[in-house]
Amino acid sequence: MQFPVPQFTDVEDKIIGPLTIKQFGIIFAAGTVIFLFYSATKSMLVLVFLFILIGVPALGLAFGKINGRPVYATLPVIMKYLTGAKSLVFHKEMIKLSSREVKLKNAEVGNEKQSDEPEEQGATDPQARLLKINRLLEEQAARASKLTKQLHNS
Repeated sequence: MQFPVPQFTDVEDKIIGPLTIKQFGIIFAAGTVIFLFYSATKSMLVLVFLFILIGVPALGLAFGKINGRPVYATLPVIMKYLTGAKSLVFHKEMIKLSSREVKLKNAEVGNEKQSDEPEEQGATDPQARLLKINRLLEEQAARASKLTKQLHNS
């Protein structure tokens, strides 16, 4: 049995008319605060002042977008960044090793190698290393080719 798969999973559902739940909640909360203050004072000047002070920012919060994302989704991220501790993720620093530490590390690497031949003393030259790697790869390819022929013949 086949079921339709939703294509737009990043779009919020419009629950109350053209508003999402979050937009409705923001506007409702701002409207409630404005109504309560106006009811207590019964002054048109207070109503206008509260609408400018609370209503306009609430409308911006509910309907505004920053880089295509709603302000109410972006604002917590901005606040967390501004109030949180800044951490340095990458810090490049040069590590200085003494010649004794280099020799110890080379000895450890040498013990892990499973090469048939001992490494030459002058193999630090990049060209010599590339030639050695090339030779090893050619030998491995020849062995693989030989095994393939043996499998096909048997």
